Amino acid sequence: MIEAARRHEADEPLGIEYLVEDAATLRALPNAAFDLVTCQLGLMDIPDLTATLAAVHRVLRPSGSFVFVIGHPCFLAPDAQTVTTTDGRPGRLITDYLHERFWKSRNPHGVRRAGNHHRTLSTYLNALLACGFTLELVEEPPAGTLLAQQQPVYSSIPIFFAARVRKTH
Repeated sequence: MIEAARRHEADEPLGIEYLVEDAATLRALPNAAFDLVTCQLGLMDIPDLTATLAAVHRVLRPSGSFVFVIGHPCFLAPDAQTVTTTDGRPGRLITDYLHERFWKSRNPHGVRRAGNHHRTLSTYLNALLACGFTLELVEEPPAGTLLAQQQPVYSSIPIFFAARVRKTH
């Protein structure tokens, strides 16, 4: 994907520099250099959440923002199942939310077939606070039209959790 992005940048320059870096260290990036860091659907794929958040904190300028989106850990927990309620509505059956671990979907075509790190919502939020961030905004967006048509359960249950935090110390 990085090579594809670099080719696109060469064809239509936007002034973007792409680099491959370890999220838990961000060694190639200087301290306090950025106003904004974003991570879209990546935090659950990174083994060391605390080190990653500390690295993000380090590269942000004072009062800089970190915006992220994760698969909603309350509803995309290991072995969660979509079920139909007695009144015919779709819902999610969560049987193992509190056990944090790396897991892979049993579905060979599923989006988590490569695996990810299941963490509770409180683990994410407490790690952000411990690293010196202040929570500013939280969103649990509804599914878009296509996803809601393909998987109606996400019309009433959020599939994503998004937040904006600010570097405070």
